[in-house]
Amino acid sequence: MHRSELYCRIETPKGSFVAQRRPVERWMPSPADCCYFPDTLDSAGRPLEAMVCASQPGAPGTRVSVKPVALLRVHARDSWDEVVLCVALDDPRREAIDRACDLPLQLRKDIERFLNARRSPSHAAPLVAWCSRDEALTAIDAAAARWAATVNGHG
Repeated sequence: MHRSELYCRIETPKGSFVAQRRPVERWMPSPADCCYFPDTLDSAGRPLEAMVCASQPGAPGTRVSVKPVALLRVHARDSWDEVVLCVALDDPRREAIDRACDLPLQLRKDIERFLNARRSPSHAAPLVAWCSRDEALTAIDAAAARWAATVNGHG
């Protein structure tokens, strides 16, 4: 995947209610579009997840050009799930955002709360690690390489 043309596919638009694993908050609205990077595989063999921050929600299945701003590591059982936090390139309100800390504090809190709700209630450790944009780009490259190796019969 060439970095100048990064894009995601929207699965669940911002504001949609998403079922969570935790019984306390069974349903909560997504604070950003829940997406995935096509032609990638995370370490569990699924498409690499992304959350795309935009002023307006996108439609499911829509392709959206993105700029990664952070990598979020979410504790899941005995490992970490990776979610790339992005901004939509076509959103003029987000064009100056280059890092997670450039996003509004409330949005960052909402994203963390949303991702924390996906975990098993038995975990007591901190659940979200906020990592740099460079780490997000490295995760995308690694996921694209895993996908390419699988397609080419080397995975």
